[in-house]
Amino acid sequence: MIFLGGPDTGAEGEKIIEQFISSLTKLTGLKRNTLQGKYFNNIINAKAYIRQHKNSYIMGSLGFFLANRKEMKLVPLAVVKINGKDIEQYYLIANKGKFKSLADLKGTVLSGNILYEDTTFINRMIFGGKIDISQYFRLKPTGRPLSAIRKLIRGEYDAVLLNSTQYNNLRKIAYFNKIQIIYESPQMPALGLMMIDTARDNSIRNKIVNAISRMCNQIDTREACSNFGIQGFAPVNAELINNEIKQYESGR
Repeated sequence: MIFLGGPDTGAEGEKIIEQFISSLTKLTGLKRNTLQGKYFNNIINAKAYIRQHKNSYIMGSLGFFLANRKEMKLVPLAVVKINGKDIEQYYLIANKGKFKSLADLKGTVLSGNILYEDTTFINRMIFGGKIDISQYFRLKPTGRPLSAIRKLIRGEYDAVLLNSTQYNNLRKIAYFNKIQIIYESPQMPALGLMMIDTARDNSIRNKIVNAISRMCNQIDTREACSNFGIQGFAPVNAELINNEIKQYESGR
């Protein structure tokens, strides 16, 4: 599991991945010693591990898939359901009345854990090739998006980039009425599961996809799914993913 800028990879991360592996074992009928799992919130450590474990199924984002598809020979398998939808969208927020448009934010401080994603993905897919965030903003990545929002409200940051789950959680808290959306990304498939294209992975592919499609309804993994804002998984629409690949690789 790869959740860039996510919670610490200590005891809590190990607990979550153990829950997922136990559930997968039961649902697939595979022996417990045939599956092992690791949780990463750091891209360098994640890629080092994957290079040493070629027969891998990866729970990760569309950004990770697009950035590493060719090098790792990744195959998309399932999307995640978030708030009843299997789409992802990103929101650039600022204090209400301070800025009117994306153009007004040039040179300002931008924060959020989404900034740990692949920069090309952010530039081309989230901002549609309109800007290069490395040049456009002063970036302050953080693993604590709620803290970034508090700093935004206090005026320490100028803008925060959120995903759908973060934005919908923000809508439930008191200072939601103090912020406004400056920019919304296009909608894109909420990719959540992929695999490396190996003979071993292909041999159990159907079992894994079938199991993960049911996993968030299981008692032992329901809470873990909820902690990530995931309601469930569904098989991927290959045509939609191909459209995202074309946009990412062409830059338009």
